[in-house]
Amino acid sequence: MQVSSRIVYGRKFHVTPVWMWWLQRLSGIALGPLVALHIWMPDMAQNRLLNAVLLAMVVGHGYSGIKRLVQSERASAMITMHAWLWLAVVTVLGFLIVLYGR
Repeated sequence: MQVSSRIVYGRKFHVTPVWMWWLQRLSGIALGPLVALHIWMPDMAQNRLLNAVLLAMVVGHGYSGIKRLVQSERASAMITMHAWLWLAVVTVLGFLIVLYGR
């Protein structure tokens, strides 16, 4: 049986779900080649599919990072709010670029 939180050396820690761990690792690995492809091949920068995949990787990586940030007890409400707001701005602007980008 998995435990969602543990106490180690008197401090409470939350265990990261496996799916979130994989999402953060795989999106982090995929971001490098996708950004390189986006930059090195200017014609590909206008490809909607590439932009949509890149946006999905950025949003997925940001989401998993924020969820892990929220799990730590030291994260303040202000930091968490700014992180969610930034992710929302990136998502909306990225979606607009995918839809209306040339």
